[in-house]
Amino acid sequence: MKVSDFMMRDPPVARADAPVAQAQKLAAEVGVAVLFVVDGEGHLVGFLTRKALSAAPDPTLPAGKLASSPTVTMSPDDPLERAVVLLSERYLLLPVVDGEKRLVGVLTSVGLLRGLAQMAGLGEEGTRILIQPSSPADAYRALGALGARGLPLVAVLRGHGGELIIHVQGVQDPAQLLAELEGTLR
Repeated sequence: MKVSDFMMRDPPVARADAPVAQAQKLAAEVGVAVLFVVDGEGHLVGFLTRKALSAAPDPTLPAGKLASSPTVTMSPDDPLERAVVLLSERYLLLPVVDGEKRLVGVLTSVGLLRGLAQMAGLGEEGTRILIQPSSPADAYRALGALGARGLPLVAVLRGHGGELIIHVQGVQDPAQLLAELEGTLR
């Protein structure tokens, strides 16, 4: 899954040469806490926070002069997993730029959660089975047993203690399946 699948396209932006007062008005109208700033060709210049906008010393100052440079940007083709790491560290949202550094979107925590939910198969019908493999070979044997049954696999997730959470469809008797899978772990 790629960032482009879950980013917000065409986010509201302020032009770098626009006065700060205009950027303040736009941020208030669209209700954003962070407003990205672009030049005349759409290249990312930086961003403005509500705090920076309200503390601007001069409302006629060009927005680009007040904008902070982003420390991290993403490409539309970056894997969603990279965004998970960045957003979990300290970033609230991530600007997405093309190869020429033009702003093409923004990945928010909401977009990221949608992507993670899709990866995990949340909302899809099925049964979740929790197993505790002692080695990678155990995990592959358990997955092989599911494959031998022809059960559609929705997702495989790793838990905190090394357990695997296997989400499958078409299970008639979850207790019997769990017993069978645990048998492959011995």
